[in-house]
Amino acid sequence: MFRILWRNSIISKLLLIFLLILIPLFSLGIVLYSWGIGAVKTQLSGSIRASLESVLDNFDQDVQRTQSLLFETLMNDEDLAMLALFPQSAAEYSEYEKFQMVGRLKKQLLAVRNSNRYISDVRIHIPLLDRTLSASAWPENFRQQEYDAFLEHGDRSRMFYRDNRPYIVMKAFEQQTDKTRPYFMIVVEFSEKELKDSLLPLLQYKNSGVFLRDSSSRFFVSATNSDMGRAGEEALRGQISFLDRESDISIAGSKYQAFQVRSSSLGLEAVQYVRVSELFQTIQIYRIWIWCYSLTGILILVLFSLYAFRYIHQPLVKMVRSFSRVENGDFNVFIKHHRKDEFQYLFTQFNDMVKNLNTLIDQSYRQKLLIQNAELKQLQSQINPHFLYNSLFILNTMTRTGDYDNLEYFTIQLGEYFRFMTKSNHDDIPLLEEIRHARTYADIQSLRFGSRIKVVFDELPLVYANIRVPRLIVQPLIENAFIHGLEEMSEKGWISITFEKEDDRLAIVVEDNGQSLSDRQLLGVQAMLAGEVEAGEEVGLLNIHRRLQLKFGQQGKLRLSRSPQGGLKATILIPTTREEAES
Repeated sequence: MFRILWRNSIISKLLLIFLLILIPLFSLGIVLYSWGIGAVKTQLSGSIRASLESVLDNFDQDVQRTQSLLFETLMNDEDLAMLALFPQSAAEYSEYEKFQMVGRLKKQLLAVRNSNRYISDVRIHIPLLDRTLSASAWPENFRQQEYDAFLEHGDRSRMFYRDNRPYIVMKAFEQQTDKTRPYFMIVVEFSEKELKDSLLPLLQYKNSGVFLRDSSSRFFVSATNSDMGRAGEEALRGQISFLDRESDISIAGSKYQAFQVRSSSLGLEAVQYVRVSELFQTIQIYRIWIWCYSLTGILILVLFSLYAFRYIHQPLVKMVRSFSRVENGDFNVFIKHHRKDEFQYLFTQFNDMVKNLNTLIDQSYRQKLLIQNAELKQLQSQINPHFLYNSLFILNTMTRTGDYDNLEYFTIQLGEYFRFMTKSNHDDIPLLEEIRHARTYADIQSLRFGSRIKVVFDELPLVYANIRVPRLIVQPLIENAFIHGLEEMSEKGWISITFEKEDDRLAIVVEDNGQSLSDRQLLGVQAMLAGEVEAGEEVGLLNIHRRLQLKFGQQGKLRLSRSPQGGLKATILIPTTREEAES
């Protein structure tokens, strides 16, 4: 029932329309939010990769420039060639000339070192001279270990990494001799500090770090501002070592995003990691705003629902319930409404309508009551002269025949009858008094008709004795049976007055075995009680029916039907739910 009412309610339709408007707006906001978040993430990731590529590109350009400078200056330098081939030319140069050659070479080494801020030293290994020339020191003993380590490096375009430091190695071979051992080797050593300083501008986020690693995934330069500690940093490096693309990693419950950029010419890879919460901190603002947007929408929906429920649904329900009460016959309805809106006008008109209906119903009720009282008085006036004539005739007969015993009983019963008929201070009386009066009337008529008519009168159950009923509802039915049903019968007349229970109503049944009632007459009387035709001579029966309905509503009525014995069966129905027990 509740589901049907809710489905047909105006408030449900209003909420549905509001949701149909709000849901597309929410969906659009979520789509825009998702698109914006994706765009911001793409821009942030692209910015970090661009920064890494810029650092590697700058370093690559510096390395290439250094390589070109070395090739142009030292690889074709005569002094270096003479010193490298010194054993064959020892007789041609003096010690002073050799000293000058070394001095000129040292100046060129200093020029190369100073041309690039990443270079910490430039050295030339000359095996035949058994010396190593350096930009940062005077000629020293030959560094055999370094020379042997770099001897295996054959790709001049790529860097060589040793002891966590990057180097450029350039070699010169004599074409006519064995090409496995160069007659001199130029080694450019890059500064770890300068490389690290070049990575520091990339640390724009807290809890981030940058690594440089070679082709064998060995880390040799790093810069970090993370608070994860050395153990966490080592664990992070261990996970990054196995990564070959951009991905997410997790350390100590914190998520990090790693970015990788490779330089094929240098054989170098730059890896940067950033804690996700720091990387997308700006996105948190958008997330907060979308939550505010969502909560605002929900709040608007709740407020709209409360407003519609209070100012639309509740007044409508109040009006519907009031109409239902009026429909069920309750006219004591008054709707209070203190807000000045359209409902105030509707409720005011409703209250005026109910007030007018009460006035009309009161007038109609009073008019019906007056009519019923008039009909009752008319019925009493109709009964009294006719009955009085018959009673006087019986008294005369008893006196004339000397039947003094029955005369005394008859006068007592006749006195009780007229006492009841003249007692008109109450229209409603206990059912016990009404049945007692009907029994008195039946006894009087039995004395009149003698053995021609037999009267069977059941005892009234005491539980119904105090039900208040209209006066003169049973006796007129008995009178109708005597006059219209049995008066013409010379013998074997029969009248029965019984009491039965029908659901929650008491049935007082008066029936006879008269033969004068035709089916057409019975149908006419039934139609008269139903209000389908105007009343004729049977106004007494209609009077009883109306007074029962006036007293008990639709539950009280007079029902007429054919008796199994062939006469009329009149049934008075009285609801027992309105029993009024009097102490």
